[in-house]
Amino acid sequence: MSEPTKELTIGDFAEINIRVPCDKKQRIKELIENMFDLADVLYSVRDKADDGSISLEEMFPDLHAGSAIRGLRYREGMTQAQLAEKIGVRARHVSEMENGRRVIDKETAKRLAEVLNTTLLFSDNLF
Repeated sequence: MSEPTKELTIGDFAEINIRVPCDKKQRIKELIENMFDLADVLYSVRDKADDGSISLEEMFPDLHAGSAIRGLRYREGMTQAQLAEKIGVRARHVSEMENGRRVIDKETAKRLAEVLNTTLLFSDNLF
């Protein structure tokens, strides 16, 4: 899953966080360090993997858009049939979306967001 680059400016410096595959971590770190060395730029590299934290994906490997839909539906006190009626699909389709077996197109996602009182963020991994 790609993570948006976060930027935190500290004085004349900006902090950039990236997420890379574990098996490529060392090679990517070396490439970045070489790039900064060639550019004669002051930098520091921190490896957050050693802080004891784990990612959301590691904690919940089965997490997908359907998990969010189910949670939002529960929050709004709706059944799958009620949600289906409000967004104009069959109840079976809501079940399939919640279980990660149905792709959610952007128009359906917009209707879901409106009915479930939430904002819509598109991610290649979710929709």
